[in-house]
Amino acid sequence: MTTSRRQFIGGALGMGALSAFPMPAIAQSGNVIKIGLITSLQGGYAAFGQNHKRGAEFAVEEINAAGGINGKKLELVVRDDGLKPDVGIAAARELAGEGVRIFTGGLVSGVVLALNGIMGELDSVFISAAAHGNNLTHEDFRPNYFRVTDYSAMRVAAGSGLVAQKYKTAKVWGSIAPDAEIGRSVMDVVNYHLPRVYKAQNTIDIKMTETLWTKFGATDYRNEIARLMSQGIDGLVVGLGGADETTFLQQAGQLGLTKKIQGFFTSGSEFLGAIALKERTPENYWSGFHWYYGAYPDNPISQKVVEAFRAKGYGKHPDGFVGMTHAAMTAIAGGLRKGAGPTAKEMIPALEGLTFDSVKGKITLRKEDHQAISDVNYALLGPAKNEDGWQVLDFARVDGAQFAGPPTPGKALSFT
Repeated sequence: MTTSRRQFIGGALGMGALSAFPMPAIAQSGNVIKIGLITSLQGGYAAFGQNHKRGAEFAVEEINAAGGINGKKLELVVRDDGLKPDVGIAAARELAGEGVRIFTGGLVSGVVLALNGIMGELDSVFISAAAHGNNLTHEDFRPNYFRVTDYSAMRVAAGSGLVAQKYKTAKVWGSIAPDAEIGRSVMDVVNYHLPRVYKAQNTIDIKMTETLWTKFGATDYRNEIARLMSQGIDGLVVGLGGADETTFLQQAGQLGLTKKIQGFFTSGSEFLGAIALKERTPENYWSGFHWYYGAYPDNPISQKVVEAFRAKGYGKHPDGFVGMTHAAMTAIAGGLRKGAGPTAKEMIPALEGLTFDSVKGKITLRKEDHQAISDVNYALLGPAKNEDGWQVLDFARVDGAQFAGPPTPGKALSFT
């Protein structure tokens, strides 16, 4: 049975209501502000979670080396949510009991949705650095929630325009996505934007075949790939993420699907598929990024993060999850520098409407719905005869403001 987003919220609130003896908050040291990072450090998203941790650590090191904030140092406290809402809630409650009132991280929309349900109760704020569900800043908006990255409506709308420009004759588009909030968010946007942008840019009417819905953690996509190949598609939208996306790409390559279609784009597993597949990386693979560092060669913040990542021996290619927790910590620092204390009562007005410099240039946290207005990044990945086994063939840096849509906190994003 599929658990709805409202069941997640209800469960989160229910746990708070049943806490007859809530743990009292422990005051933080006068010279330290603790920031809780709740992310996924195991399973198919572990690589993303590790980079969440690294990006936040880089920012904390930089801020503290510069003297901290108003004489106080930041301390990062990390917890694993195990990709499970109840585990994430338990972690947040534990940290709140230690006096933590500012949280960041959040890879999976379902976990973030559950965490949002208790932030008000904990007098805390959550600054999301990845979760992409449209609902988080629309129908399920909570005033204690902020998002420093783009989201599905922005990312997928920009991707639709990109592939319409690159693959002008692709008339039949297939899609595969997880039967979860993020998958539905992706497909809502694709089904609205892709036909319209093809009509506007290329004056052709495309056909969207029925989406193939899958479960998180699937290991065998051969039946779905066979169905996609039988549909006669020219292009493909992949809404899978993490290890699921990598497994799909591997099997799609083995069965010949990626050679059969003109091109495809994903909502965003960044470098993960190419790192795993190496020289088997498809040549027509546009991957979505929270931040693609190669698009910002003249941005000093971006370059500093790249240098720190490489100096620590983490590899050559920091992904967007590194960049977005760095951005989240920068936003938090911006709020605190405005004189706010770490409580929600003080942090919410300090963050609303905040514009700050980041690895992606200027980011503004829109006052009405706390959604980041920022660039959207894509990169075309392909195989290469080099030490990585893959390379970036092209990239796109798109102004996301045009795709952000009007703020509708408390109401679903409208596609009419």
